This record gives sequence, structure tokens and C-alpha cells, in this order.
Amino acid sequence: MSNFKELRTQNISHGVIASTFVDEQPLIDLTSPALKVVNSFTQKIPVRAQHETTIESALKQINAQQSDFILVTDDTHKLVGIVSSADLQSSKITIIAQRLNTPRSEVSLRHIMTPISQLMGVSMQSLTYSCIGDALQTMEHQGVMFLLVTTANNEICGLISARQIAKTLHIPLHISPIAHSFSEVLENIEHPH
Repeated sequence: MSNFKELRTQNISHGVIASTFVDEQPLIDLTSPALKVVNSFTQKIPVRAQHETTIESALKQINAQQSDFILVTDDTHKLVGIVSSADLQSSKITIIAQRLNTPRSEVSLRHIMTPISQLMGVSMQSLTYSCIGDALQTMEHQGVMFLLVTTANNEICGLISARQIAKTLHIPLHISPIAHSFSEVLENIEHPH
């Protein structure tokens, strides 16, 4: 122990217990920087599953990793869509199972995912000058529950979830999906988002 030095000690017979210091996170609101609500894929690996993964398996994955979403990939691990945890638990699955004439347990992610073609992206650069309200306004206007975040090289590096914002800020969501086909119009009438 010759490499170490002895610490100077002091008499504590008249000491009192120090006050507890609570490191409170600053409150965030719609005017807070948008970067505060980005789920960064470079800081935390997102939950992923192949498009043929069953709803039950995906739900177990999401619950185990406490995620609000799951990225859906094809056989080559390319991103093809996204599914929210709410979608995995919605009655939409039962409706799709009936349409496909298949048991609910056999419905896979590809049947309920929002395809990448219907998702919107925003650059990380533009988010550095934006607030949470800007991101939410964009999602409401576009009728999407997620905004994918891209790098300068157009790589997807994160996402913003409208549900996560609503949950964090305790505010209601006013996002109506925009139908891209007649079957989606019918689906939204039968089962509003």
C-alpha cells in the first residue's frame, strides 16, 4: 500500500446529516428544444424485428425493452416500416386477422406496420433550430405519429414519437392519419387511429 497516501481525517462528533440534494430534471414543454424528444439510434439501439414477426413476439420485445415503437425490417435488414406499441395492442389487429381470414396469433408486423413510404423524415440539422411544438405541428399536419430523423448523409439516426411527446407533456394528441388509398379510407372509418 506504499503507493497510496493517507487522507486527512476530522472530528465528526458534532456533525449533522446534510440535506438531500435532488437533481431535478428541468421541465420541458412545447417550446423546449426538439432534440430533447429525439430517440437517438446512436445512443440507444432501437427495438427491431423482421416483417414476418408475429404481433405477440413483437409485443414481448417492446415490453422487455420498454419501447414505444418497433422498427420493422425485411430479410436483408433494411428498414421497411414502423409499428407503435399502441398498434400492437389495438383492435386493428383483430380486424386485420378477420380480413386475412387468419388467426390473430398469425398476424405479422408487415400487416400492421406503417410502411417507410408513408413516413416522414426531418434532418437532425433542422431539429437543432426547432422546438417540440414544431415537431408536433409537423406530425399533425402530415398525419403521422412518427418523424424519422436523418443525418446529413440521409441515414436514419433516430425518431420522434407523437405519443411519447403527449405522454411526457401530458397533452392530448390531435393527429388524424392521412389515407393514401381507398382501403385506408375504409380502415380509418372502421377503426379511427
